[in-house]
Amino acid sequence: MDAVSLSSGNTGAERALEASSQSASELPVFDPRRHRPGYRPLKAWHHFKELVKDKENTGEVFHIFESLPWKGMPAAARDFLGSAGGGRIIASEPFLPAILDDHAALRRMPKGSVAHAYCDFMEAEGLTAQGLVDEFETFMKDRPDFRDQMGLYLNRIRDTHDILHVLTGYGRDALGEQCVLAFTYSQQPSRRIS
Repeated sequence: MDAVSLSSGNTGAERALEASSQSASELPVFDPRRHRPGYRPLKAWHHFKELVKDKENTGEVFHIFESLPWKGMPAAARDFLGSAGGGRIIASEPFLPAILDDHAALRRMPKGSVAHAYCDFMEAEGLTAQGLVDEFETFMKDRPDFRDQMGLYLNRIRDTHDILHVLTGYGRDALGEQCVLAFTYSQQPSRRIS
């Protein structure tokens, strides 16, 4: 990933790359200011009740995830970022939401492809990949702007969430969201999913 390939909707580490000639692989794996959040089940419960009241309030999901962190995420991120494939992805892939929101380009793929199914899903739901980034930016506005590869890893997990809805066939209702999380449990075991 280089500064030229990034869109203006970037976050954290992506903005760090835009502002410098540094490549993603030159960023530290973890910004030294990044800390491990503790378990806060009562806070998670509060935000879950708010999400049930309004499923479109995506910001509540970020609060839930922050309150029930995945303990294994740092190790999983290190494994991915330290692998040849992970390093190649971080070094070469552009900002994913810009690609996912270019429905005209995606629609040039064959009918019946995942690209068409993704466009159909996002258009039917009135969603954009950048919309999720914007919600995340609102959530992060009073938090440190970390400049590390971990941010790129976390953004990739965020940016592929709606693709999981398409691949699994689960909807965006409370049960569908829980089913998508259950689908990811073997890769991301966390109390927020169980």
